[in-house]
Amino acid sequence: MRALSSCLQVVLQFALALIVHHPSFSYRNEPRASFWTWRHIGADAFRAQSLTYVRRNNEFRTKNRNTFRHPISSGPLQTIRLKQRPSSSETTDHRSYPSQFPLRLPRKRRRKYGGSTGPSSPASRSRAILNSFEEVCQRERKNRSLQTNDFVDLLNSMVHDLLAGKNTTFANRGEANNSQNISHRILPRDASSLIRLLGRNSAHDAMLQFCRRYCRDITNASKSSGGNKSISPLDAEEAILFAYTAAIAACSKPPPSSLASSQEQHHVVSDSKYRSKELLLLLLNEMECGYTEDGRSIRPNSYTLSAVLLGIDDAVESTNVLQLFEEKYASDNIEGEHNQSDTIVTVQVYNVVIASCSKESTNDGSGWQRAISLLQTMRRSGPQPNEQTYSLILQSCAEHGQMKVAMSLLDEIRQSPAITPTEKLYLPLLKVCAKFGHFKTAWSLINIMKDDSLELTTGTMNLYLSALAKGAMHMRALGILQDMIADPLLNPDIVTFNTVLSACANAGDYEAAQALLGEMRDGVHGFPADGQRESVEISPNVVSYNSVISCADPEAALGLIQEMRLTRRNREGVVLPNSITYVNAISQCRKASFKDDPGSAFEIAMYLLDLARDQNSGKGIDLNVFVYSASIWMAEAVGDYQTAVQLLREMKCSPNNICYDGVISVLSQNGLHREALYFYYEMQHLGLSATRKTYRRLVSAVDNASDPEISMSCQKKAALLDGVMSVMSEKDRGVLIGGPLFESLIRNHGNATDPGTSYQAARMAFDSIIGPVDDACLSAMLRVCSCVNPVKWEEAIMLLHSSDIVNKAMGPGLVSRRALSYAVIACAKADQWEEALNLIELYGNQGITEQSGIVSVASINSLIRACGRSSRPDIAVQLLNDMSVRYGCQPDERSYRLAIIACNQAEHRETRRGDSATGPVLKWWECALSLLRRMREDDIKPSLQTFSSAVSACEAAGQWQRAIGVLELMPSFSPLLGDDKMKEMNDPEPANLYCLNAAISACEKGGAWVEALQLYEHIRSMQDNKNAVMPNFITVNSLLIALEKANQLELAESVYKDAVRDKIVSPWKRRYDNDGKLRKMMVSLK
Repeated sequence: MRALSSCLQVVLQFALALIVHHPSFSYRNEPRASFWTWRHIGADAFRAQSLTYVRRNNEFRTKNRNTFRHPISSGPLQTIRLKQRPSSSETTDHRSYPSQFPLRLPRKRRRKYGGSTGPSSPASRSRAILNSFEEVCQRERKNRSLQTNDFVDLLNSMVHDLLAGKNTTFANRGEANNSQNISHRILPRDASSLIRLLGRNSAHDAMLQFCRRYCRDITNASKSSGGNKSISPLDAEEAILFAYTAAIAACSKPPPSSLASSQEQHHVVSDSKYRSKELLLLLLNEMECGYTEDGRSIRPNSYTLSAVLLGIDDAVESTNVLQLFEEKYASDNIEGEHNQSDTIVTVQVYNVVIASCSKESTNDGSGWQRAISLLQTMRRSGPQPNEQTYSLILQSCAEHGQMKVAMSLLDEIRQSPAITPTEKLYLPLLKVCAKFGHFKTAWSLINIMKDDSLELTTGTMNLYLSALAKGAMHMRALGILQDMIADPLLNPDIVTFNTVLSACANAGDYEAAQALLGEMRDGVHGFPADGQRESVEISPNVVSYNSVISCADPEAALGLIQEMRLTRRNREGVVLPNSITYVNAISQCRKASFKDDPGSAFEIAMYLLDLARDQNSGKGIDLNVFVYSASIWMAEAVGDYQTAVQLLREMKCSPNNICYDGVISVLSQNGLHREALYFYYEMQHLGLSATRKTYRRLVSAVDNASDPEISMSCQKKAALLDGVMSVMSEKDRGVLIGGPLFESLIRNHGNATDPGTSYQAARMAFDSIIGPVDDACLSAMLRVCSCVNPVKWEEAIMLLHSSDIVNKAMGPGLVSRRALSYAVIACAKADQWEEALNLIELYGNQGITEQSGIVSVASINSLIRACGRSSRPDIAVQLLNDMSVRYGCQPDERSYRLAIIACNQAEHRETRRGDSATGPVLKWWECALSLLRRMREDDIKPSLQTFSSAVSACEAAGQWQRAIGVLELMPSFSPLLGDDKMKEMNDPEPANLYCLNAAISACEKGGAWVEALQLYEHIRSMQDNKNAVMPNFITVNSLLIALEKANQLELAESVYKDAVRDKIVSPWKRRYDNDGKLRKMMVSLK
């Protein structure tokens, strides 16, 4: 009955339209009936007027029954003429004798004014102006003959001509078109369409200019009196509302996705100055108060507010603007201007703000919390949330990794009687699971949908298969596919099979993917029509082949592409390879070049590129930049820079930065730094943005230059990198992109030969960084401060305090381990050990738990040395003891050696002071021997310098027994002292003469002249040993002093004569005679 009623209604409307719009019934001073008439006079008056027209039609038929015949009764529509025309003397209205029946049916909705639809009517002129813009845009979209800026300039000039009254659309009809009020030439609906068209093609300046001019003119037209082109103030305000809503929506349109094709982005310009909160709110305020008087304002609708909020990506700002709207427009309802049902802050406006909480630009991780807060606000005082609200909140929680919160909210929604769960609630969660590979959570959602008696669709199962594909769970995906095939309520489509193929490809199972592709190719999985499902024929498409190729070896990928090319001979099922097919195949060749024979993979890749060129010549595919970039990186994998450069030069499409990165990378591998820099400068000339990897490869090219003059000179490296920095854009001068170049530049300046200028040049490069610095650049600058002479320890402290580098830490004021270590080294080299300890205390004990410690071993070693030089051996030993417990680093041989040296120096100072020292005197020689024993217990091999320092400490204290004991521990002295076990050691370190002298001096101080003489004689008897040490005059002098103290003068004279004979000492000395002249004299022992 409903269908019959609808048919009768359509027939009656058609008959009524034929009667009403017949030219025979258009009387003077009587307006025609139209749909706008229904709106203005009401339904009853319209029905009465229509009955009047029907009555007059019947009277006319009765009067002219012999001369008039309706076209419907005579077959097809044709021209109707009278048998006899009335004479000119008859007073008959000529409009009562139509010459042709009107063939065009009335439109469902007529324009607000200018009801005539002839070629010179306002509606036709308005539509012609809009068509002129649409034709230009369609032609340019098809031909793409202009650049983006040129096309925008063309639209700007067209708008300028329109506003200046220079439009010549109707010039051939001889109509003047020089009216200054453009609202007389274009209708409100077409004006809004033109605004949207200009905004869609990035002509924002012309769009805003036209919008403001049109709103001003239509306001003036509403104030004019009389005329056919006048408009009521209410209609003018409505037109202004629609125009500004369209303009705000065009400005708030988000930029295109990075995954969009180049064709879609050809005429799209992303300009941040139009998509800003300030401009959008300015347009909204301009619409409200810019065209009214007497304090009145044009009230926006929910679409206007939604358009404003769509242009604000930041969730915090979007929430603040929403609060502003609530305070502003809720007050209007309180004042009584609008009733509660007329509120404009609707649930759709809230949904826009909630959607912004899940965007990636909300990087603080609190977007999901704001979304839940908005939900609580809506439940408390705002509009009631709908299904879309809950769907967006679930998506926000899932996007921010709060899947448990999303599942808890889903359970709450399921238990609420206000919302009936549908598939729309589960789709956001399933999409997030498919995006991040959470296949376990996706399976739980599917089970919940079954519990809610929701029908599982093919799309739902495809999302679950996508999650399995992300997780490389191809066996589970194959099982789900078999279950879907067996289920009569599910119809697996080509997307289902392609997703399973993608799962096999991600898992690297080429055999399973090839088997499933073969089944699809053979038609095994076709589904005939039955009582429960429709007929479905599954055959592989290009996506299917691309998935299999992405996990195939080079030979198999080539075979699949050749198979695809052979499908051109088939009448049906033609699957030709596209650009993605060749990109996947060449990428597989590049992966194989790192494992198998790189030469064979390179040949197959070049052959695939030739196939792509051949197919491109027949306009089969678009040989785009991605195919060339994959080929260039294939050449980079095998180090063929000539092929990479040739491919870049032969590109007919515009290259991108990935192509140039590949060329720069292969040139840097071959040490061609000049060519790499040339392509970088060319890249900058073309306006291509460099990446962080680009600058890292440039640094590698300069560091690995084949020219030895460049590779061995830090100053020349710095000069080349300075040239690169001079052409860097302002965006690249930050550490996120240009960080590798700044780090290398600072390091090379610091390694220059001139210490004075090196620091200044490095500091200038460091100050050239725009924005905050990173750990690498700060550490490089602090290293320069610690390496120059004199050390810039004050600048190092200032740089460390003024930086905010955080290395895996959550609290403020934390710097990285590397930066702190260089600052400590700088302070230690200047003997500012207290400042160094303050830095470690300030930045080192803030909760950093790194396995390598809060500072490096080298920094603690420098600090120990500084304490030794500053006569603070106690601090040096304490630092050594606290290294593993407090600073998180294990001491090495250098740590122990520096601490023993500090103890040795302290013991010598105590010996020189003698009895003048007050208070308890520490025995530093015992501390040195204790540290030496600890080294041996920790399996750390002491060096000769370590042994020498320990022997020297014993010598200063006169502990000759301990000194000789230390000598016996040394591998180089043990064979000389008669230790047979040490004689069997292969290639021991050479003996140290300083240790021998220190031991004999210790015997001299202890009065052990016999032991000193035995040690001296034993060393002289082992002169034939390759590791023997030759005594010098200090050795002989110490022995002579020991013998003299023991009154062994004859023995001393004998030792002296033997030393003279062996040329160890010489009796000839330069002395001054009685006359004051320097002469060579023989010195007697007496």
